[in-house]
Amino acid sequence: ATSPPLVSSNTSITSAISFGIEKLHNGWTVPLGVHKIICSSPGLLVSTTVHRRSTPVKRTVRDINNNFVKKDLVIAPGSYVEILETQVHGGRVRGRIVWEEEYLECSEGGSSGKKLRRKKKKNKKKKKSLLEKRPKRKSKMFQRGRAKKKMEDDGTHEDEDDDSVSDENMVKYSGWISVQWADEEEEDGNVAARLGSGSDEDAGPWTEPIPLGVYRISFGAGLPLRETPERDSAVLDKLERGRCVEVVETTVKGDRVRARCLVPPLSQEGDDQPGKKPARFQSGWISLLNALTGASGASPVPLGAYVAVAEGGCVITEGGRLDSKEKGTLNPGSCIEVVATRIEEGTVRGLIAAGGHVTLFVLNGVSTNRLAAMGGTKNPDGGRMFAMPVPLGTYQVVQNGLSVTTGLSMNSPVSMKLKVNACAEIAETRVEGGRVRGRLTAVGYGGVAKEVSGWMSLFEPTQRWAKIVCFKGGRPISPHQQQEQAQAQA
Repeated sequence: ATSPPLVSSNTSITSAISFGIEKLHNGWTVPLGVHKIICSSPGLLVSTTVHRRSTPVKRTVRDINNNFVKKDLVIAPGSYVEILETQVHGGRVRGRIVWEEEYLECSEGGSSGKKLRRKKKKNKKKKKSLLEKRPKRKSKMFQRGRAKKKMEDDGTHEDEDDDSVSDENMVKYSGWISVQWADEEEEDGNVAARLGSGSDEDAGPWTEPIPLGVYRISFGAGLPLRETPERDSAVLDKLERGRCVEVVETTVKGDRVRARCLVPPLSQEGDDQPGKKPARFQSGWISLLNALTGASGASPVPLGAYVAVAEGGCVITEGGRLDSKEKGTLNPGSCIEVVATRIEEGTVRGLIAAGGHVTLFVLNGVSTNRLAAMGGTKNPDGGRMFAMPVPLGTYQVVQNGLSVTTGLSMNSPVSMKLKVNACAEIAETRVEGGRVRGRLTAVGYGGVAKEVSGWMSLFEPTQRWAKIVCFKGGRPISPHQQQEQAQAQA
């Protein structure tokens, strides 16, 4: 069978559908851009060609005896890499990467046993004044203030202690890694057969793409919008916390994952007057997350299962624009799967797996008259919610004998059955046959927990099999939120 063509991460899903692609990865083909390595230890082996068994890429390191040796390049779990190209080979989607790391050179004396030293960017130290030489304050409050100020600078504050490394002091390696299986619909029971004996890889997938689409700034001090991917480029604007942007491209720069985003203009009174030209979007780059710690300054609008909550229902349109031709209306309580998001005319729109677009919510700051005309459910921040994402976290089983299947389909083989009050950790949600399904990573019962892999039913408009008891990250659900979830799932 011929493998489906792969589309760049910057290609819209609507374009992909028009090409007749049927099997998509979470609504997209395998996207280009930044991916996170999620395989098991020790990591992913980088090969010189697309063939997985080709010669590994070699890097020069020092062994325990302080001698130079050539070792295979293995990307450790938790690292971030940029996928530049994808091909299907040997049943796997293989991605071409360029891996950068700090260049190490031998100090004077060559390889005579002296330790390696890093080549760092030289900074001239200016002479300190008497005022600057005074003893530093030891107050904890003062130290916290300094730490906060450093965080507000988004890590771009360059001073005497700057350890950043210039591009000329970086060494680059190019090669190929495994991304995921080409056929995602194969059941997990066939993993052993697919891997074969003596495989150096786990069951996969091996990487997880950093999603494109709409993000909300979550960093308390806001994020600087810069002109280029370089962190020392000119600042175009300051994006305050809570503002939404549309990420269209990602790249790795040093210890940061940088994202090119489109920033919608802030709404002002009179913007909806007839004949007034809409303000233009601003384009620039932000630091999306720290590649070393995983800390993020912006949170993506979730993909996956949603529930329609607007009293008048959610209108489905053929295109992304609000004035596109209508296809139908979702009744309140209907379950849909959102596979991509975008910003359109002051609203966040979602592409649904069944085809078409719906409004998920209206950005805060939209004029009162326009909000009243759009309907939806009011938000505390003044916006309007049309569809609510099904939260990830810990779910408690409410019906005895709940089946856990090996695949997303309800017809997949059953791997286990869960008792009432058993808890399951849900890491992903999808919609299958109008029913919300959750991907498990662990189950617990009677104080005993274990890691598992599979899918279980959560709820559908007329029935529920599990209820959420704790959000992802350990935040407990409040009684008010429990009531909201019950109303959304009723």
